[in-house]
Amino acid sequence: MSRADGGNGTAGPADGRGSAGGAANAPTGESGAANRPAASPHRPSGSASRRAPGNTAPDRTSGTRSVTDSLLKYGWVTALLLVASLQLAQAWDGATLYFGLAALTGFLALLLKKLVPAGLAALGVMVVAMAGGFFLARGASPNRDPAWVLLDTVPRLLTAARPAPATPELLVPGLLLIIGISTGAVLSVARRGTALFVPALGAAVLYVSAALLTTGRADRYGLVALTLVVILALGWLVLDRRGPVLPPAVLATALAALTLLAFVLPTNGFEPRKLVTPPVTDIAISNPLPQLASWAAQGEAELFRVRGPEVPLRLVTLSRYSGASWEAASTYGPLGVVDAPDLPTGGKFQDASVDLRITGLQGEWLPGVGRPQAVSLSNAMVDPDTGSLVVAEGLRTGLSYTVRGVLETPSDTDLVEAQVPTTATKYTALPRLPFTLSEYARQATQNARTPYEKAVALEQVVRLNRRPDAEAPVGSSYARLETFLFGSPGESGAGAGTAEQFASAYAVLARAVGLPTRVVVGFQPVPEENGERIVRAADATAWPEVYFSGFGWVAFDPVSGNGSGPSAASKREVLNRLASTTAKPTPTSLASVPPLVQPTAVDPDAVAAPEAAKSFPFWVFTPVLLLVALYVARTSRRVRLRAAGPVGAWNEVLDSLQLAGLKPKPSRTVPDVAREWGEAGARLAVAVDQAAFAPRPVHDENSWRLARQVKKAVRRKASWWRRIVWPVDPRPLFRR
Repeated sequence: MSRADGGNGTAGPADGRGSAGGAANAPTGESGAANRPAASPHRPSGSASRRAPGNTAPDRTSGTRSVTDSLLKYGWVTALLLVASLQLAQAWDGATLYFGLAALTGFLALLLKKLVPAGLAALGVMVVAMAGGFFLARGASPNRDPAWVLLDTVPRLLTAARPAPATPELLVPGLLLIIGISTGAVLSVARRGTALFVPALGAAVLYVSAALLTTGRADRYGLVALTLVVILALGWLVLDRRGPVLPPAVLATALAALTLLAFVLPTNGFEPRKLVTPPVTDIAISNPLPQLASWAAQGEAELFRVRGPEVPLRLVTLSRYSGASWEAASTYGPLGVVDAPDLPTGGKFQDASVDLRITGLQGEWLPGVGRPQAVSLSNAMVDPDTGSLVVAEGLRTGLSYTVRGVLETPSDTDLVEAQVPTTATKYTALPRLPFTLSEYARQATQNARTPYEKAVALEQVVRLNRRPDAEAPVGSSYARLETFLFGSPGESGAGAGTAEQFASAYAVLARAVGLPTRVVVGFQPVPEENGERIVRAADATAWPEVYFSGFGWVAFDPVSGNGSGPSAASKREVLNRLASTTAKPTPTSLASVPPLVQPTAVDPDAVAAPEAAKSFPFWVFTPVLLLVALYVARTSRRVRLRAAGPVGAWNEVLDSLQLAGLKPKPSRTVPDVAREWGEAGARLAVAVDQAAFAPRPVHDENSWRLARQVKKAVRRKASWWRRIVWPVDPRPLFRR
């Protein structure tokens, strides 16, 4: 008798009532009768025909089950599409809402399917979507036919900023891709007898597209890939798998590929932008440094308004010095498409985002924050080395946009022993540097031990005995700087200047002692007023920046010494040491270096302790990895059982009984246990007996379909908490 635990034996006698257990005792020659539908002789006589009129409870139960299954399928495909679509949305700046709505578009095809065939419904949705895409994108390509306009949106996206601005013409490729996948996925799960393969394939396409467009940065740690894996696993475990079943090996391989994409793409993966030549524009724009005096004269004139953190805003960064003036870059390209900067960003930084509205500022330069990472204007271009943003068409009053940038934030202790690169000759070049300036810089830093101490000493030296003067002569040539530094009392511009002279003098002296330096024209932080920061002409200024290896560009303030950059306490410590060791400069024909002023003592409690670097706590993934390992082990067990035919199907049923807390006693027979689960269980028991005792092995193709029906019935008997842990419960792994 076959035992309930999968052992061998003979089938027991029928119970005399024509119950489902009788089917388990049919002779081998009558197996066809045992596999008949519900209206077979094994039912009690007249049980089907004598049903009371109006008793439709079985039909209502079947209808309720069908509605529940449909809701589960649609909920599953919705979750899958939303996660994958929101992942793709990270390739655009501010497109989350649009992509989330596009993920639900497939349900429109489901409504149309009630009127026309599924193929025509899908075609109708896509035609409407492409027509809408043409009207959205035609503004960027006027007087072009619809096909060319739609085809041109992909090259435009691949040559746009990264992440791309959420402009109509740049959103079209992503929206059309999501709408097409959403339509196909929803219609596929609406069909009966179809595996859940199409939604999984669509989610993989969206994930890979997001990885390619963001070079893997959208899912740095593979968390989205893991989420998609869990949703896919729940789909195949919870929903009824009809039609062709996707082998678990294929699923595991696809999952591994998705996870690898998240880590491989950022380093050496395929870059689709290399397929399109980005536009590079040569723009001749004047240096805005001389305009600082004009802005100082305008005083309270409003230039633009800002919403965001209180940080300095950059207008243009100047890195080329000819000896006569500072020069801006002339070659610009779309943000995210141009090459990486010549000097890498520091290891410590923070993101900052600001919303700006132009109210009076003129010219082509676009105010931004830090090193720009994204800008909402599709026509904005950037110099990759300095991060300066320009709009070739010029600024206009009322122009509103958002800039997201990176602010480098090294600690004071980082800078104390930091070094500077010796190969950054672009930022140390000084054509025909006069001896007076080079010797002045040498004497000012002769006792400094490190590049940071040199930078702090020069900031103090440039500021001593000199005053800001909005009416001082403009210019940053060698001659103007010598007058500013060494001019005799009463001489025009001697010891007086705007931020242009302070920043330029510092940059030239710093370059003379080997510090990579550049000058930034921008606006100092302003306090908030009624939710906005009003930037006025008097807020315009300039400051120098020095590059330290591993920590990036660090700002210094030779005008007041209190600007952003290293803390005042750190600078005082350096000046204290230098003041105690400074020797008088040797007599020269030039004006001697003014002595460093002894700063006041620093309260140790006022010095902020440097923040320790925080590493990502990868240990938090341990529970997730454990759950994934259990799921893989359970999947492997099902694969082995499936290869065992009907006997394996019965063992799968026994696994389900154990998971539901209904494990039968080992002494019970297979037919005895099976008859408790309806006709599907009885027919499965017949298949198990035939496989166990037939002279030749029998592989019943319907055994696993019957097993799934029994499993569904068993699962409905299980408590809610058992159903939650069902896919990863390890107990079946230890059952023999």
